[in-house]
Amino acid sequence: MHTHDIEAWSHDHSFGQENRRPGESKTLIVIAITAIMMAIELIAGVVFGSMALLADGLHMASHATALSLTALAYLSICAAERT
Repeated sequence: MHTHDIEAWSHDHSFGQENRRPGESKTLIVIAITAIMMAIELIAGVVFGSMALLADGLHMASHATALSLTALAYLSICAAERT
């Protein structure tokens, strides 16, 4: 059997991922603003019959989706660290 101690070469693999970062809160605020503006543009586009507002509202939906993926990444990092 080996009698060597590997404790000198081991280290912790936690690098602070479990801590909430300033960008995380700001990302959630940006997602909320984007989603609100998207809803306003879509509703106004339907009410006023504006194809431009509808198109921009759908364009904002793509931004809201992409930003939501960022928030999902923050959540998955935190969930991975808790396990």
